[in-house]
Amino acid sequence: ITSIMNRVRNLKNKYRNEENITDEFNYTKLSADTTDNSGTVNQIMMTTNNPEDWLCFLLKLEKKGVPQMDVNLLNRLIGRYSQAVTALPAEKYSQDESYARILVRFAELKALQDPEEARDQFHLARLNCKKFAFVHVAFAQFELSQ
Repeated sequence: ITSIMNRVRNLKNKYRNEENITDEFNYTKLSADTTDNSGTVNQIMMTTNNPEDWLCFLLKLEKKGVPQMDVNLLNRLIGRYSQAVTALPAEKYSQDESYARILVRFAELKALQDPEEARDQFHLARLNCKKFAFVHVAFAQFELSQ
């Protein structure tokens, strides 16, 4: 099973398509608790703890509603993104696109609550993930909106 999962992860990294069957398989495998997702978070942290699995989990969690309209979902998402950022060391993952996407989305969600904290998060993303253009574009869009 481990060999198969490594192969699936390699294919996922190769094709980078979050909406494919591979992600559905990974999400199903990782999901244990559907209420507060603590089982899933613990599973990710205890086994793989990589940006790809975190991003897959977080994107699936976001599909449960519209954060701009649901304060409870927004708070839950911010908490989970915060956990992901804390669990993933920047020194190890600064060259990983999924890690950069986590940082940017975390900053975008923070912008809905507190623009100053969001600005700090964008600076963190730009500092740690300099090579990804989408990080700089997202920050520019944030600044323009402010």
